[in-house]
Amino acid sequence: MSAKLSINLLLRANFYRLWRSASFWAAVSTMFGVGIFELAVGVHAQRQGTPVPLDNRYMLFVLMSGVVLSAFCSLFVGAEYSDGAIRNKIAVGHSRAAVYLANLVTCSAAGVLICLGYILPMTAAGIPLMGGFTLPPASVLWFTLCAFLMTAALCAIFTMLALLNQNKAVVAVVCISLAYFLLFLGIYFNSRLTEQAVIPAREYIENGQILVREAMPNPAYVQGFKRKIFEALYVLPGCQAVHLLATATAVCPIRLPLASLGAAAVSTALGLALFRRKDLK
Repeated sequence: MSAKLSINLLLRANFYRLWRSASFWAAVSTMFGVGIFELAVGVHAQRQGTPVPLDNRYMLFVLMSGVVLSAFCSLFVGAEYSDGAIRNKIAVGHSRAAVYLANLVTCSAAGVLICLGYILPMTAAGIPLMGGFTLPPASVLWFTLCAFLMTAALCAIFTMLALLNQNKAVVAVVCISLAYFLLFLGIYFNSRLTEQAVIPAREYIENGQILVREAMPNPAYVQGFKRKIFEALYVLPGCQAVHLLATATAVCPIRLPLASLGAAAVSTALGLALFRRKDLK
């Protein structure tokens, strides 16, 4: 069986199972519900007189995508082991590489669809209710592409972990923990990298007198080699969620999608190498 025909057959089988997957529709419903909730919060704030641009509400899906995708990928791929599907696919002549890549493509496509569960109600109802985007359409599309590539990178990592361990419960715990770890790591890096280099001078009152505190270096400011390390790690998938949200009204750096492609390539190459040697019990 040719590699192309093998992958095509596996993809057809995977997508057939995807449309009937409870975990997939639960993930889509979760993101859809979050989208409706965030839209309602934005509309309520605007009616209270607080200006809330649609751009900020639109990009909030990146914060939840990692956790939702970690649960979906571990359950969807784990079912392949529990049902004996992977052994059966290899037994009928499909290569391990074809099985791995078919699962990767399916999970990545599902990841984009899950994110669209948030994006569609947010844009369909947000534009008429909240007045549309403040960013140009090209910028909105660019941010969306960066988010989708981050999603694909996370799916590549979660697929690798799910295919290298047959215990679905363990994989789910590991993937969800990793998603939270990357998210909190991004929050930490953002807080440290956005510190001002200098604490500005300010006036304060003490014993009835107005005193002035001179400007001084900020001890929390990260600089030198440590700052370069923080900036390099800040582009990890998951960390990018905070980066994308923090720059939703600015410019998304080209290094973010490049980092996502690199993470997906590395995790796929490593996963394929280890999956070829895995003992499928």
